[in-house]
Amino acid sequence: MGRKLIKYPIYSITLVLFLIFIILPVLNSIRIAVLDSHFFENINDIGSDIEFLLLKSSFLSAMVAIISTFFGIVLGFLIYKTSVTYRKYFKIILLIPLFISPYILAVAWKDIFLLFFDKIENTNSVLAIIFVHSTIYIPLSILIIGSALVNVSKHIEESALMITGLRKMFTGILLPLIKPAILSSLVLIFIFSISEFSVPAYFGVKVFTTEIFTQFSAFYNYNLAMLHSSLLIVVCVLFLVSERKYIADSPFLSVGTRGKTTKIYALGHYKNTGFSLLVSSTFIMIIFPFLMLIYQSFEKGTDSFVKAMELLVPTFGNSLFLALTGSVFTLIIGFVSAYFSIIYRKILLDNLLLFTFAIPSIIIGISLIKFYNTPYLNGIYSGFWIIIIGYVAKYGFIPAKLLENAIKQLPKSLNEVAIIQGIGFTKRIFFIIIPLILPSIFAAFIINFLFCLSDLGTTIMVYPPGTEIMPIKVFTIMANAPQSLTDSMVLIVFIFTMLIISLLFFIFKKIFTSYNVNY
Repeated sequence: MGRKLIKYPIYSITLVLFLIFIILPVLNSIRIAVLDSHFFENINDIGSDIEFLLLKSSFLSAMVAIISTFFGIVLGFLIYKTSVTYRKYFKIILLIPLFISPYILAVAWKDIFLLFFDKIENTNSVLAIIFVHSTIYIPLSILIIGSALVNVSKHIEESALMITGLRKMFTGILLPLIKPAILSSLVLIFIFSISEFSVPAYFGVKVFTTEIFTQFSAFYNYNLAMLHSSLLIVVCVLFLVSERKYIADSPFLSVGTRGKTTKIYALGHYKNTGFSLLVSSTFIMIIFPFLMLIYQSFEKGTDSFVKAMELLVPTFGNSLFLALTGSVFTLIIGFVSAYFSIIYRKILLDNLLLFTFAIPSIIIGISLIKFYNTPYLNGIYSGFWIIIIGYVAKYGFIPAKLLENAIKQLPKSLNEVAIIQGIGFTKRIFFIIIPLILPSIFAAFIINFLFCLSDLGTTIMVYPPGTEIMPIKVFTIMANAPQSLTDSMVLIVFIFTMLIISLLFFIFKKIFTSYNVNY
């Protein structure tokens, strides 16, 4: 063991730190709950209500996963495999819901539902959650399915088209070839949906995550909260582990495809239909909610918008700093995991990142609070580091997966030749590997930056008192604020996020162009 630690010091140090700062708090929470004298009594107290709640949450998330994946296949094919007009712009625009806080769309769609339905009870339903969650996670499915479609060799498709039609080729050959991506989409969206907290909380729909939050924060019933958390962890981890092979093989979150070409189909008579479908999806998922936020914010003048701006401006600096710091740390740990798992087959850290990714944000937050809220660790608990640790736990898997796909595309002999030439480890990393996968590194940084910027589930549990963070500020105020003020705050967050996305996109595009990468 000692020789292995010496042989791979960077990997070993990263692994040990991850075990200490993240895995240990999770295991500590389980230990406390199991050893507590009331734990098994709580297990016996589980009744039909909790079973129903688990089934309800699972059904809701399964429907979201199926709907999102279905539209992800349709829209992904249109964007990535056809010559539909402005497809490159749709490829970017339709990803927007994925990188903004879910509560933004929740506020917008609740306003829309109230506009079309007379009774407020009609907006507080499982169907409303399924619809809103689907509009949020369809972009994730598009990204996963689209990345898989462009990795299918056009020679396979062309050979198939010589003996059969497009429809049979699509259903009989293309869909089976991207089966790992389809399963990845279903599993990951299920986990995202069942772990999401803000949308059900705002709509007033009781699900497992809101029940855990209530038991912990309102009733201070840590044992029952951990019992519910354990059930949710089991569900998420079982789903993720059962499809671990497919998720590992799926090319989602890939930037560019070295040495591969993809076939682009001309839609012919269906060109206008395809374009209309993309325009309609863009309108429903992005434009319509945005217009509703504008209407509700300025319906009675600009006072609410001005007040909302005064409340949120002080949070911009902290939010950007935390998102920047979190994205840097997740990128570092993701790169270490990806490099050593692909080059040296060291997969323990990769598996741990996958495990914490499966754990809902609220449960991660509870674990960090119970572990770090001690006199000895108060420096972490009362500072911003506990938030960064939460970001790494929840989002470290994303850059690891993206960079793994990038490193897989490099020649396997590249590292061996560099070693034979006497090039040291540091030079191999900084002068060979990083320059070759720089577009993927930059993409990983942008994605995690946006996820950290919009995170609510982890941050709401662990943020220190007196810390002003944009998502927390909005979520805590909008519970009792006038609707116009709530909409104004959400609109400002939306505009702020869009400005950040636009700025990063132009930088992103410039770097990708310089590296001749198709995006």
